[in-house]
Amino acid sequence: MCGVDRNEARGDLGGRAELLAAIENAARISAGRGVFFHQAVANRLGINTSDLNCLNILQLTGPLTAGQLAERAGLTKGGAITAALDRMERAGLIKRERDPRDRRRTIIRHTQEALDRIAPLMPAEPWREVYSHFSDDDLRIVLDYTERSSEAARICIEKLLGT
Repeated sequence: MCGVDRNEARGDLGGRAELLAAIENAARISAGRGVFFHQAVANRLGINTSDLNCLNILQLTGPLTAGQLAERAGLTKGGAITAALDRMERAGLIKRERDPRDRRRTIIRHTQEALDRIAPLMPAEPWREVYSHFSDDDLRIVLDYTERSSEAARICIEKLLGT
């Protein structure tokens, strides 16, 4: 998958420019593999990657209204989020509940079944093995890089979407 060998992406790491190029290449390969990985997980669950993204958001944030989930997932508040919720509900992955404070709103929660079905498809062990090779200080740098990279992606997405 994403058929590039790790050593091919590195090239000659003689100086900063070469190191930055190797990081960029490795990030592109990782992103591509991430896309393939999430598609494979979604396929196993019988949903699409947008639905899987919604489940990830719910798992990270807790219950949300349909509108909040649509906004965070980049889906339109109407047809797209409704179709996604219908698919996930049919698959037993989410529950819709009336908001007790405002009966006009629907609260979306992931189900325990969702967690039980996703866990074996997205095991933590391979990443724990990777992390085991780094010191705590190294991991702080990895965390900082990951957070900054995620923020850069968010900014690029906003620019592409014109928001």
